[in-house]
Amino acid sequence: MSNSPGVYSIDPSRTALLIIDAQKVYSAKESPLCVSDFEGTLANINTLATACREKNMPVFVIQHIYDSNERDVGRLGDFKLQELWKEGTAYAQLDQGLTLDESDIHLKKSRFSAFMNTSLESYLKALKVDTLIVTGFMTQYCSVTTTRHAHDLDYKVIFALDANDGPSLQDSGFGPVPIEDIKRVVHTVLSVGVAEVITTSEVAKRIHQTEQLLPTGEERVGEFAHS
Repeated sequence: MSNSPGVYSIDPSRTALLIIDAQKVYSAKESPLCVSDFEGTLANINTLATACREKNMPVFVIQHIYDSNERDVGRLGDFKLQELWKEGTAYAQLDQGLTLDESDIHLKKSRFSAFMNTSLESYLKALKVDTLIVTGFMTQYCSVTTTRHAHDLDYKVIFALDANDGPSLQDSGFGPVPIEDIKRVVHTVLSVGVAEVITTSEVAKRIHQTEQLLPTGEERVGEFAHS
């Protein structure tokens, strides 16, 4: 399988799951960024998280948060959108439907890429990870930016197409864009030279095909530190 161009096998000892921004700003019905199929997408994320934990693969839960005083907003502040992710607000909280585990590694970010100004890459290097499974919200912003950043850092990236989602975009001068059109373009662009784009069921199948249970992520970090 891994001999085919752009097709990646899953080695539990070298693969991690990223869950990006599974927050209430995308699930709350009154939110301007409400995702129409949030529940279905989250169910797929939970499916992959469970499969990864069963193989003791590291699961990263990443949350987009801005300081309550807006000191870390950066250029997004130019577009006056930062209130949606401000620390302490309901929208910024993780959705209660996301399945969590004490073994998960939690990170906060303030940029579209989960690598920017976070310790994500340090963890991945310590865990000797070279392959990432990307899931989360929004397909057209944080998910795609993190995927591209990971690719440029030479990680092999598997983008779970139905475990990433986002809202349709309203007319900003170029016409409204339905989320299905956005996803079709993102999936096509990523699949040509950036990442393998496959379904949750295919990712889960590859995870379950692996046989050996690995030490927990915490144990692996400890082993690395003492080597």
